[in-house]
This record gives sequence, C-alpha cells and structure tokens, in this order.
Amino acid sequence: MKSDASRPVDGDRRQIALAQLRRGQVETVSGLVESAAIDSGRDASQSLVTRLRDLGFVPGARCEVVARMWLGGDPIAVRIGGSTFALRRAEAAAVRVELALGQARDVVAHAGSSAVTA
Repeated sequence: MKSDASRPVDGDRRQIALAQLRRGQVETVSGLVESAAIDSGRDASQSLVTRLRDLGFVPGARCEVVARMWLGGDPIAVRIGGSTFALRRAEAAAVRVELALGQARDVVAHAGSSAVTA
C-alpha cells in the first residue's frame, strides 16, 4: 500500500504516519507501507511489514504513542493491544494511522517539536 503521509481518506479523516503522532495520542491503524530502504538485505519472510503485522499493527487496531525519546524522537514506544513496543522512527513511518482532519493539521504542524520523554 503506497500513500502520501497526509492523504485524505474521506471527507473528515486523514492518513498520516504513526511516527508523526505525539505522545499520548491514540489512533486507529489504517494500513502499512512497504519500505525498501528498511528492508534492504532481508528476505520476504523478514520484511518490516510482515514483522509489524505479526506484532499487531493491522487495519482497525488501536495504537497509542506512549513515549518519544528527546533529541530526534528515536525510538518511539507504542502500545498496541496489551503490548508495548519500541519502534525506530523509520519503522513507525511504515504504519499509517487514521485521524480526524482537525487533528491531522495539529499533528503535522507539531511533528518536529514532539520529542518528549515519558
């Protein structure tokens, strides 16, 4: 699934990368994006999309950004289901989430300044 990071899904919903969310935001996973840069050197069974899907990042799943490291925001702690995972920003960028249009403008505007510790 290829998509623009802020492509409208319908009239009042937007898709953005999970990496763009701020700490404490809870959103719904809408899909995954193949990333050749991260998957270089891996075979199909080890692809990032396969790993993320196995961890529970599937369409319809609710996920929450629990913490972001400061000075670059890498890694990001994300809770999905009953588990919490640390994802690199590049990995979190492969997960697309759906949020309301008003929230999308706010998140994109503050994406660069959201590096905060838990």
